[in-house]
Amino acid sequence: MTLRGPTPGDLPDAHRRLVEELRRLKGRHGWTFAQLARKTGYSTTSWYRYLSGRTMPPWEAVDALGRLAAQEDGRLRALWEVAAARQPVPGPARLPDRGEQAAPVGAAPRRRSRTTVLGGLLGTALLLASSLALLSPWDGAGRTASRDPAPQGAPSGEPEWPWPLPAATGTAPGVPCLGDGCRGRDPYRLGCDRGSVPVHALSAEHHTLTLWYSPLCRAVWAEVVPGAGTSRLTVSTDSRATSAPAGDARTGMLGTTPGRARGSVNLPGRQLGVGARTSWVVDQ
Repeated sequence: MTLRGPTPGDLPDAHRRLVEELRRLKGRHGWTFAQLARKTGYSTTSWYRYLSGRTMPPWEAVDALGRLAAQEDGRLRALWEVAAARQPVPGPARLPDRGEQAAPVGAAPRRRSRTTVLGGLLGTALLLASSLALLSPWDGAGRTASRDPAPQGAPSGEPEWPWPLPAATGTAPGVPCLGDGCRGRDPYRLGCDRGSVPVHALSAEHHTLTLWYSPLCRAVWAEVVPGAGTSRLTVSTDSRATSAPAGDARTGMLGTTPGRARGSVNLPGRQLGVGARTSWVVDQ
């Protein structure tokens, strides 16, 4: 069983990035679908659905592949949480099928036991009950502001924000801009989204604001989903900024390091914001 062609063009950007990253890990190690099934406990059919973009994978499957590939956990978790938060029904909305309940064999990564459907239901309930927000946004007066819950199926506990981002080692062939030369330009049209990583994401007020960094182009941009009803979507540093028209879902790029960048967007009566080490929800 092999994958043919690119991921479906109608996938949301965040889901597409997750699928591309999982495909990259599979391809780097040369695993077949049968090998993935044996090593992770998820069926070959399930992996085909996940890597073709037909089904949003549960976090446990993403975590299993990441552990198998010795992949840094923070990046995969962020990619999955952002993608899951943008699904029509947040997160996977079904129990694993019988093939996915098989116990891992060989060099299997650590993962929760799935001995019975009842145990799976109880584990899911406990997991959702203990899930915490990624960071506690504040409203400028020391009070914690309300934010949307973590996507269904997210692991318990707080992720480690931020995690080290890969450093750019030079301009790859075909990359048309670098750093300041990318200012105001669309990251997707230029291909700067290839290998991009979420610096920080905030879900609040039924919107998700994400600050993205491209090691390839050494630039950042901000995205908000949904874009309708928003204004002043901006990515900035202390001295520079670029903004998107009202209602747009993303800004152009700004050449800078991820640690110096911030993203913000205005909603009716409130502003959402993210930086490398902080997030906020403030009244306007």
